[in-house]
Amino acid sequence: MIKRKLEDEINFKDLIKNPLRLFGWIYPLFFLLLIVLGVMYVKNLRQISYNQQPVLLQDSIRVWQDIEEKKGGILPAVDLTTLSNPSQDLIAAGKELYDANCQSCHGADGKGDGAAGVALNPKPRNFHETEGWTNGRTFTDLYKTLQVGIIQNGMAAYEYIAPQNRVAIIQYVRTFADYPAVTEEEIAQLDAEYKLSEGTETPNQIPVMKAISLISSETNQQIINDLNVINYIDESGYKLFREYAVDKIKIANAFKFDEVNSFDNFVKILQSDPVTLGFKAEVLTLNNGQMKELFDFIYKITS
Repeated sequence: MIKRKLEDEINFKDLIKNPLRLFGWIYPLFFLLLIVLGVMYVKNLRQISYNQQPVLLQDSIRVWQDIEEKKGGILPAVDLTTLSNPSQDLIAAGKELYDANCQSCHGADGKGDGAAGVALNPKPRNFHETEGWTNGRTFTDLYKTLQVGIIQNGMAAYEYIAPQNRVAIIQYVRTFADYPAVTEEEIAQLDAEYKLSEGTETPNQIPVMKAISLISSETNQQIINDLNVINYIDESGYKLFREYAVDKIKIANAFKFDEVNSFDNFVKILQSDPVTLGFKAEVLTLNNGQMKELFDFIYKITS
């Protein structure tokens, strides 16, 4: 029986010659690997079991918010006497409108300390101060600010508020401090510029996506009419179009909105991805003469 000599420390060079000495480490390493894999599995159990993606914050600059649909009309005329001699009822109505539209930035007392204005630079206007006004403190200046806003200062325009309601807001704001008196000349100038005494006509408004859909539908119908009414049967270009087109409307729309008005551009676009444009892939097998006939026909129905 061979008696093994005890060693004070492992001779790592000997491990290369006799690797069986490492066999005992297989079991703890195996269990350690199982534990690591188990932790990873449990940590990702929701995605694995329900095929869910982790919640990601959406980039705010990619958020699309369309405008709302509004019916136009004639906004009521403004009683010009309320500009220089406002009633208490008008001022009370102005306070309600101020609280709903202005208080969040300018504060309840008009000191520019509203919660929504904390992060703004420059800070919202303090209506109690007399210096530093961008447009000025006259009634006309205040009305102009509500009409067009002050983009560089972060002040939005409120042209969608009825003129009489804007007058009410201004009259309430003017109660915070001593503002310049409203003269007859100023009233006449304001009326001449904004037609307050005549009423304001507001146009109809529809969402952008709805407008695009309507234009696309009209264009599609026009293309269908062109294909059905005009007799292209004897033209070689029409025969090629009918043979290689999969989606005639898609093709016509693609080249109509891209405004392809040269044969070279047509070929370049067609060669990039004919299937996506609505053609069969075999359209690329056409010779130069046939391609020119196809271009002439498509240009005719889309121009």
